[in-house]
Amino acid sequence: MSHLNGEPTVLIYGAYGYTGELVVTEALSRGLRPLISGRSAERVGELAARHGLTARPFDLADTANAAAQLADVDTVLHCAGPFARTYEPMLAACLASGTNYLDVTGETEVFAAIYARHDDAVRAGVTVIPGVGFDIVPTDHLVARLVGEVPDAVGADVAMISRGGFSRGTLRTAVDGIGRGNLVRSGGALVSVPHAHRTRTIDVGRDRPVRVASTPLGDVCSAGHGYGLTEVATFTAVPLSSVVRVLSTPLRFVTATGPGRVVADLVIDRIPVPDQATRDTTRSTGWASVRRADGTGLSLAVDVSNTYAFTARSMVHAALTLHSRPTPHGAHTPANALGADFLLTIPGGDISWPYPEPRPL
Repeated sequence: MSHLNGEPTVLIYGAYGYTGELVVTEALSRGLRPLISGRSAERVGELAARHGLTARPFDLADTANAAAQLADVDTVLHCAGPFARTYEPMLAACLASGTNYLDVTGETEVFAAIYARHDDAVRAGVTVIPGVGFDIVPTDHLVARLVGEVPDAVGADVAMISRGGFSRGTLRTAVDGIGRGNLVRSGGALVSVPHAHRTRTIDVGRDRPVRVASTPLGDVCSAGHGYGLTEVATFTAVPLSSVVRVLSTPLRFVTATGPGRVVADLVIDRIPVPDQATRDTTRSTGWASVRRADGTGLSLAVDVSNTYAFTARSMVHAALTLHSRPTPHGAHTPANALGADFLLTIPGGDISWPYPEPRPL
């Protein structure tokens, strides 16, 4: 139901979570008056009252009711993870109500499942974009730019280095990810591999070589869906990556069991989240390389503001961009839907280039 006049009607689901509250604050700073939503009526009401906003709680388990709640909404900003558990009913409600869908997932399987609904989104006349936060806006921009310079590229390695700590939601998603296992794109298909099956040192500029290990990130899917790359692996800095590789199978078993998840949740609940001072003083990095079949290609890195501050700014800016310009219907990567230079337009994104031009591999 998106239109191109006046202010968009935006609903933030999971608004009382760590990332959700940052998105609410950012939306207010950009002049929006978002609807505040989530499963807990009490927590939704408290947050809405604090900001003088409208509370609209609902449970995603009732898809028909969720669609009715979205009937007057232009765009949902979906912040309630782990998204493997929540994306499907929210997306179904958006398709039924004609509402644009944005989320901040980093879960590979969620990207794959959402991209598989492309034709459904086209028929519904909506734009669907998973991963409009630090996962995957900076790296999607890098891949789009590099593929533009290496149009015969067939593969990519992509890395994210997040600094300043993690939210509890991110940590719970990571535990879920361990249980599901690692994925790469090979021959155009998603293939299971052990965690940390590859390690490498990447050049992120300014004399900052970083050792990274393979882990499943959204670019495994977005680089294939958006740019036709058939060989993709994703990486992040992983302490004791050799131990993680050896323990990949037992870790998957433990984190997939009920008792294992209970223990993980208890530990995660005691980990402090990044505070304002941390968000203000840390920056995160995206890196990507694309290569031809003969192994030649280019790499590029970009620094942005702190992972969570960037995610909130990117998500709200994506909603405003969707509203201000025609965008393609269907399921797309951020750069495909919002423009190849979307990253560069995010207010407060604090973009800088560790080295000014792509480097040969």
